[in-house]
Amino acid sequence: MRADPIQRAIDEDLVRMLYAQDPIAFFSHWFSIAVLVAIYWPRIPSPPLFIACFGFYALANCGGLALWIFNHRYPHVVSPRDWIYLHALRGVLLYSMPGFAVWFAFQSPQADLPLLHTVMLVTLAAGVFMSNGFDLLNFATAIPFLLFPAIVLHFGSHTFDRTILAIVLAFFFCAINVYAMSYRKLFRQVVQARVDQQYLAESLAAQKRVAEEASLAKTRFFAAASHDLRQPLHAIGLLAASLNDPAAMSTQHAKTAEHIVYNVEALNQLFNQVLDLARLESGATQVIRLHFRLSELFERVGSQYRPQAAAKGLALRIAPTTMVVYDDPVLLERVLSNLLSNAVRYTEEGAIWLGFRRAGRPTGGYIEVRDSGIGVAAEEQAHIFEEFYQVANPHRDARQGHGLGLPTVKRLVNLLGGELQLRSAPGRGSAFRFAVQAGDAGGIVASLNEAVAGGPSARGRRVLCIDDEPSILEGLASLLGRWGCSVLGARDEHEALAALDSGFVPDAVLCDYQLAHHRTGAQALAAVRGVLARAGHDNVVTLLITGDVASAELTALALQGIPVLHKPVTPARLRRTLEMLWQQAELDKGRTAAALPLRDDVSRADVSRDAMPAQATPGATGATVSMPAGVAVSAPAGIAGVGSQTQSHSESQK
Repeated sequence: MRADPIQRAIDEDLVRMLYAQDPIAFFSHWFSIAVLVAIYWPRIPSPPLFIACFGFYALANCGGLALWIFNHRYPHVVSPRDWIYLHALRGVLLYSMPGFAVWFAFQSPQADLPLLHTVMLVTLAAGVFMSNGFDLLNFATAIPFLLFPAIVLHFGSHTFDRTILAIVLAFFFCAINVYAMSYRKLFRQVVQARVDQQYLAESLAAQKRVAEEASLAKTRFFAAASHDLRQPLHAIGLLAASLNDPAAMSTQHAKTAEHIVYNVEALNQLFNQVLDLARLESGATQVIRLHFRLSELFERVGSQYRPQAAAKGLALRIAPTTMVVYDDPVLLERVLSNLLSNAVRYTEEGAIWLGFRRAGRPTGGYIEVRDSGIGVAAEEQAHIFEEFYQVANPHRDARQGHGLGLPTVKRLVNLLGGELQLRSAPGRGSAFRFAVQAGDAGGIVASLNEAVAGGPSARGRRVLCIDDEPSILEGLASLLGRWGCSVLGARDEHEALAALDSGFVPDAVLCDYQLAHHRTGAQALAAVRGVLARAGHDNVVTLLITGDVASAELTALALQGIPVLHKPVTPARLRRTLEMLWQQAELDKGRTAAALPLRDDVSRADVSRDAMPAQATPGATGATVSMPAGVAVSAPAGIAGVGSQTQSHSESQK
């Protein structure tokens, strides 16, 4: 992943270091030309060839200087790697001349010239090592041209001293290559360390910016939330104080009470929206996918918003569809409720359209909500998904919402694995859409619109409530008592177990998560379920109620099939959840009873298994085990989703 940035950084450093040595090398080569010409001047062997050779040497040296000037003035005209290639070509032309010029020493009658020329070559080789040793290409195109001709000619002289000199030169050539290899390795490590340090600094700077932006967003969030929470609280305080006015008439008291109720509802709505966002941010909201008919979900949300749309003279059109999707119906209902609520709020005339489109997707398609409302300008489309941001509510009128609906929708769609898309223009309405996955009609276990009231009623049910707060126990006892339940309260795990020992067999156990004496509801439920299981009561409904939103243990409990409700819990939501859980428990009990004869048949078949063909055994066993297990696992998971996720709009209105 980071090989290319490191290599580019190495290339850039190589270019700087290679070309930084060129001015010094220019004068060094002129000095070499002057010394060699002075040595050979008294008796020049093959004058025309000598002049051509050293003339080319001088031109190559001047060409190297010209390349350095060009690199200095136009460093970005080619890539760093191309600059390295050009420098290597310059090295071939420049160092080949002094290397091949040693031939003139062997043609000269002066016996000491080969030695003097060889000393000059070794000096130049040392300079190449210092200036080009950190780059393999430039080093490999310079050193062999300098030393190989001398080594070959010394070996070819067949004299003892020249042979020794050739061996020394060969050893020098090998040694300088070994040292250059270490030089290159060290250079790469230094550059890589610098790049790593720079990358770390940039990463820390980016993380710092993200943290600062998150801190700023958090500050803005709490500032806006504080304002919107204080407003109804302030109004409630003033209105409550006015109730103490003895001169006020009963009609005034009734009107004041009505305003108090309105502000309490607004405060509760805002509080729930903030908690929803907190659950989504903490990861406590679970996705439980089911196969269901999309038309049923459309009808559910449509029935909620048709009266509101009709009150404003708007037409709410729902496109018919036979599509079966595989998704979380609870979270999808929350998404569509927020989108339709926004559409009704910001549309004054025209129509609102809800439907499903394939849009070229081979599996699944898009759910789309369109309106003919005020629309959103392009420069504001990125901001409408920020908390408390509203396009057309500069005075922060709570009746126009709080600006938390679309942020919640975006997070829910992301949680479901999709992406929320927006098309909008001022005065031309808005269209929101997101992708859903196709489902299987054979996998549908129940209709979304089946009335829960058709299942087992709460009347006559026995409920064990575990909570260390007496006021909550009193409230639950009063609420469940009005539903016709027989309620027994316990302040901790020991009182709950004592109630079971006394013979109280509950149909449901409601338990708070945080209990006294550093115990949790999970531990209390585990102990209660253990006692009930040993007594043969496996179908008792258990429900955990908590105010926590970011606990790993809550996720583990949901995976075990224990529903989790997050406070505040409305009475309608609690009753709906309990009755659905009781209905599921009755279905599971019926399936278990129906499976018993099948298990007996399999047990009888096991006696004569040796007489059956070997290939028939897996089929018989699989038919017995897989069907009940598959049904038992899938249905409770769907019910658990009702308790562990955000409540629907319809429930909050009850």
